[in-house]
Amino acid sequence: MTLTGREVGSTVLLGERSARRGVAFVDVDLAALESRVRPLGATVNDALLASVASGYRAALPAAGEQIPAQLPVSVPVALQRRGTSGNQVGVMLVRLPLDVPAPEDRLRLIAEQTRAEKTQARGQGTLEFMRGPIGARIMDRVARRQHLVGGFVTNVPGPAATVRLAGATVVAIWPVAVLAANVRLGVAAVSYAGRLYCGVHYDAANVPGATFGRAMSEELARLSE
Repeated sequence: MTLTGREVGSTVLLGERSARRGVAFVDVDLAALESRVRPLGATVNDALLASVASGYRAALPAAGEQIPAQLPVSVPVALQRRGTSGNQVGVMLVRLPLDVPAPEDRLRLIAEQTRAEKTQARGQGTLEFMRGPIGARIMDRVARRQHLVGGFVTNVPGPAATVRLAGATVVAIWPVAVLAANVRLGVAAVSYAGRLYCGVHYDAANVPGATFGRAMSEELARLSE
C-alpha cells in the first residue's frame, strides 16, 4: 500500500492535531458476537470494522460533513514470520461502505472485501526499509500529508482466560490506539476473557469521538443479538 494516493477528500478526520484528546470505551460479549456473524461469512474483525463504519456514519454528520460513499481505513495484517524479525505486519486497505444503511449489508460487503485484501496484503509482505530510522523519517514526512486513509483500526487477540497482576485479577483490558500521521481518530480492540474491548482515541477539538463511540457500541450490540 502506498500513501501517495488521494482517496479521502478534505475532512475533519485528517489534519494537524490539537493538544486535546478524548477516549471512548466500547465492549461486547465475544462469543455472542462471533456466533452471530460467523453464519454470515464474517469474522469478529469484520464485525469490528462494521461497527467502526457505523461510528463514522454518526460522527461525520455531527461534525457538519456529508457521509461519503466509502471511507478507506488502514488495518494491520499479521504475516508469517521470516528471518530474525519478531513482528511481521502487513497493511490492508479496507474501504468501509458508509452509504449502506443496513448493518448486515455493511457487514457482508466488508467481509467480502477483507477476504481479498488479506490475501493481497500477505502477498505484498512488509517493507524492511521502513523499519530503520531513515525509512521511518521518510514515512512520517509523507504520512503527515496523506489522503489515502481516513483512520486506523487494529485488533489483536488477548488472553482467553483471566490473568492476575500483582496478585489481583485483571477484570478488563482497554486498548488505546496511537494517533499517527495526520489521522485524528483511531480504534484499537483486544479480546480478553470472553469479551472484545475497544478504545476509540480521538482529537477532541476536531472530531466528535463520543458520538462515534456511541454509534459503534450500538452497532456491536445489534450484531451480537
